[in-house]
Amino acid sequence: MKTKLIFTINGIIHIIMGSFLWIGANIIGKPFTNNSFQLKAPGENLTDGIHMVIASTVDTVGAFNIGIGLMLLIIRNINDLESAKKLLMGHFSLIISVLILSQSYNHFFLGGGAPLPVLILLIISLNLSLFGLKRGTI
Repeated sequence: MKTKLIFTINGIIHIIMGSFLWIGANIIGKPFTNNSFQLKAPGENLTDGIHMVIASTVDTVGAFNIGIGLMLLIIRNINDLESAKKLLMGHFSLIISVLILSQSYNHFFLGGGAPLPVLILLIISLNLSLFGLKRGTI
């Protein structure tokens, strides 16, 4: 599989995830965060101050994902296989750290984690990066 295709698919995955988060935090607003808040803190009220903290964090993570996606789309035309594999290793490290550090911690200690579609997209992205490291071509 060509590294250009891998970078393109992974870039689109990041843009989709980031857009979902950004739209949820900025356009949908409080209803977007209220369900998650009620699962984590049943019986508590989602005040405007708490919503602002949650929304600003979600907004930042969403913007970073959009930026990573755009970066992957920009670098997809790299013609040097060694450089492309270094970038794929960086992307693999990013995704594995998200899955291990964030997802594992959230699952085992906070009783939650990313929604299933996000988890599936992360696993697809991880596998594409790993495949590109092993068998990627220009």
